[in-house]
Amino acid sequence: MSTEANEAPAPLPAGDYAIVEILGHRTMVGRVTEVERFGTKLLAIEPLFDGKLLPEVLVGGSSIYQFTPCTAEVAAKRTPTRAYELPRSVAATLPPAALPAPEKLPPWITGSDDDEESF
Repeated sequence: MSTEANEAPAPLPAGDYAIVEILGHRTMVGRVTEVERFGTKLLAIEPLFDGKLLPEVLVGGSSIYQFTPCTAEVAAKRTPTRAYELPRSVAATLPPAALPAPEKLPPWITGSDDDEESF
């Protein structure tokens, strides 16, 4: 999702936002709430990706290394814009429309001589 230079991004829904660092060197930025599942309290994070909220991810409290509350505007500035910037488990759930178009590979990688275009 790219916006033109003079076009403002859509406002994010109301709620509490935070930058959450989780054990395993993972950082998620998004809307957060406390939920109870499986008889225990969990942090539900709706990660931001490219200006949109993704489905919630549940994190156990003992896995949280650092929790930094922030405004929606700060969260929007820190949101990942590329799938590789997300934790793998979150990136695996991205809908195909959210993924970038595959790049055309040069012939020396594909082994194809059909392509005369120079890279």
